[in-house]
Amino acid sequence: MIKRATLEAVEPTPGSSLAAFRHDVANPCPVHWHYHPEYELVYVPHGSGQRQVGRHVGRYDQGELLLLGPHVPHLSYGFGQRAPFREVVVQFRADLLGPGWLEAPELGPVRSLLQQAQGGLVFADAVRRSVGPQVEQLPELPPWERLLSLLAILGQLVGAPSLGLEASVPAPPPLAQQRLNRVLTLLDQRLPKPVSVVELADAAALSVPAFCRFFKKMTQRTVTEFINEWRVQHACLLLREDVSITEVGYASGFLHLSHFNRLFRRSTGLTPSAYRARLAV
Repeated sequence: MIKRATLEAVEPTPGSSLAAFRHDVANPCPVHWHYHPEYELVYVPHGSGQRQVGRHVGRYDQGELLLLGPHVPHLSYGFGQRAPFREVVVQFRADLLGPGWLEAPELGPVRSLLQQAQGGLVFADAVRRSVGPQVEQLPELPPWERLLSLLAILGQLVGAPSLGLEASVPAPPPLAQQRLNRVLTLLDQRLPKPVSVVELADAAALSVPAFCRFFKKMTQRTVTEFINEWRVQHACLLLREDVSITEVGYASGFLHLSHFNRLFRRSTGLTPSAYRARLAV
């Protein structure tokens, strides 16, 4: 029977007990801020952007390999992306091979890995480069090989260098999820152009003060902080192109170059020119 989460319906790949699919465009799913009862393995081969998982808010650069536990609200990796984007997502239930399969002594290390991933694990670059291509092949494999390959991948991730996000939070009620999703959809449609707090509050069907409290509780960021981080993400994409830094700032929604430089450095640790130089290297 197909199991459905509150906002994202996760359907196993036909003939398989897990879901494995590839996104070749940004934002293929209208549900941006969502959760589901499945574990999720995400591989982003390249690019940069915002990572928001539960209480954790950060950035990824030059790709990502993430293992996330069940019921953790998270923002789609494709949210806000305008450049070419690709990701591979693998979703599987805790009872993938039936009740109690993880109790087998041979799977003790995998059981420990999944326990560590409850709040999210981001793996080191070297791990992403070695394991990521195997993850990318999963959607194309026959069901039997896909299952065996996933188990082999999980085995390789056991003990691999990683950053624990400690992001696990109780999943918010469905109404709150629906409100936040409407707000994120509006932001995705409008940014980097200006959008007022009044418009966002209207999308959430809340007064402005109530909306500001709601948004901070749901995202761990004020509206201004969230929008500025999104604009910095947009600027990171434009810095890959042959466009002046001043034009990048304006095109990302910053009215003053000094403000753009300050917020960009606060978010990435680099000035826009230093970030572009690193990309060139």
